[in-house]
Amino acid sequence: MSVFFLQALSPSDGASKSVTDSGVSAADSSAPAYADGTLEAQVRDLLGDKASQKSPGVKKVPPEADTKSSSEALTPEAEPSRSPMKAPVVAVPPCVQKATGRTTPALALDEGTYRGTDAYLVVLPHTSDSSRVQAYVVASSCVDTAPESSGQLLLTRSYNRP
Repeated sequence: MSVFFLQALSPSDGASKSVTDSGVSAADSSAPAYADGTLEAQVRDLLGDKASQKSPGVKKVPPEADTKSSSEALTPEAEPSRSPMKAPVVAVPPCVQKATGRTTPALALDEGTYRGTDAYLVVLPHTSDSSRVQAYVVASSCVDTAPESSGQLLLTRSYNRP
């Protein structure tokens, strides 16, 4: 009898598709939206995470690691595999790097949107002032369409380092 009950409650194919479709769009909408007014705070957040990882003696343990043994949670090799965007060497797509006009290794990289366009936020050291950083927002479309060309630079700003 429970089999009939469960079959009656299972959604039809059309209903299950709309549920999965809405799940995908909800995941897409979780990407950060970059705007001139909020970009500085987003850069600080990105660099704040990086600074706490690089500080000697300070180890930021992610919440999911709390359930693991302390020796596993504190191994240096464990962190980069869980957070590849926060690894010491940030891999920036070549067309995005070209759009910045610089070859300096990036301090941080994040994906989001800017005015409805999929984009990367690239944070580089300032060219002349070590107490500042430069943030570049570059359209991500070049990664799939023309990876060897230069991407479209959407916004650039300079901020004090956190």
